[in-house]
Parts: sequence; C-alpha cells; structure tokens
Amino acid sequence: MTKVSFRDSAIHATRGLFGAISTERNIKIQLFIGASLIFAGILLGISKVYLITIIIVVFLVVILEMFNRGFEKLIDLISPEYNKEAGKIKDTMAGVVLATFVLAMIVSLLILYQPLITFFRIVSENTSSLVIMVADILLSSIILLCYYIKKVNLRNRINQKPSAHRQY
Repeated sequence: MTKVSFRDSAIHATRGLFGAISTERNIKIQLFIGASLIFAGILLGISKVYLITIIIVVFLVVILEMFNRGFEKLIDLISPEYNKEAGKIKDTMAGVVLATFVLAMIVSLLILYQPLITFFRIVSENTSSLVIMVADILLSSIILLCYYIKKVNLRNRINQKPSAHRQY
C-alpha cells in the first residue's frame, strides 16, 4: 500500500468537503440555517459557551449529512438495482440526520429564545426601528430570492441538452 502524504490527504479531504457542499442541496440548506443561527447568536450577544454549543450542533448536522451522502453513494455502488433492505438503510441514515437537525433546532431555539424576546421587546418600543428592520428583512429576502431564481434558471439552461429536433 502506498503512503499518502499529509498534504495529499488534506487536498482530498478538502475536495470531498467542497464537493459535498456544492452538490448536495440539503447540506446547502443546513449550512444556511446554521449560519443564520450562528449570526443571530453573535448579533444577540449570547455567551461564548452558548455560541460554541450552537456551532457544535450545526456542524454535527452537516457532518451526519455528509455521512448520509457517503452511505447512499456506497449503497448505490454495492446494490445498483432496487433492494428493499438497502432502502431501509438509506431511510435510517436520513432519519439520523433528521433527528440531529431537530435536536440542533431545539438547542438553538432554547438558547436564542430569551435574547430574541428581549431584542424584539426593545425594538417594539421604537416604532421606526421596527419599520426599518421589517423593510430590511423584506428587501434582503427579495434580493436572495431573485439571486436564487437567476442561479437556478442559469443552471437549467446550462444543463439542457440540445434537442435533436429543432423548434422554429
């Protein structure tokens, strides 16, 4: 067996990490939700221990999603045809990810609940701040939605195969 250098191992691991992030929709969604929770924790000024706890549960979800992806690919290689038992294994792994995601959301919401209540109480006392905050959230959401729609449309155009029958 050939010996692989640490540098090569790190390159392969990085390629695997970014490959999973770039191709797996669920990982992108989980990273977005996780980043939002971490960002909210920072903005709300929660303690370092709580912030580290949120970071750990967010990374745990992403790590288990990558395990799930690996198991699914391995099962597809071992058993390319439909197999009821292989389907049960895939479902179980997906269930593990879902349970961990629910755990992460519960932990994060328990940590962020009181700081969020305090934040909204302060903001609600100042009406102009509330209007600016709502407008900012709406504008940011519209910008993100437009970016996503544009990206999906571009990806669909790139992935379209030219038809053998041209339409005029």
